Amino acid sequence: MSRFKSFNHAKFRISYHIIFSVKFRRKLLEPIHDDLIASFHRAEHMQDKWRILLVETDNDHVHFFISATPFDSVTSIVHSLKQISTYDLWHLHHDYLQWFFWKEHLLWTRGYFCSSVGDVSEEKLRQYIETQG
Repeated sequence: MSRFKSFNHAKFRISYHIIFSVKFRRKLLEPIHDDLIASFHRAEHMQDKWRILLVETDNDHVHFFISATPFDSVTSIVHSLKQISTYDLWHLHHDYLQWFFWKEHLLWTRGYFCSSVGDVSEEKLRQYIETQG
């Protein structure tokens, strides 16, 4: 089986390492970890192109290993993950999150880190992400 995907007349293999952080680097993810992961997978299943290959959390940030198509922008992937997880977690854990963010329904910083992943570093990246948290 090929490691490459095909779309029409294109063959590709696109993978990203994405990291984003909790607003103000608040250390709050541990108690809501399971719901957070479920929310990320809900965001993944709401579309049919990109896939989460691996996700791990630390107490104040999240690492992803994501497989995408040439039609997926990194910005749209990150936007989906942040938007849906913020909505879900405020719905499920309103009182807990209000303790950290008072008035606004915040969860994530505006920024993010993204790096494309080549064949050589994939296993190292998997090991790195799996040891987070």
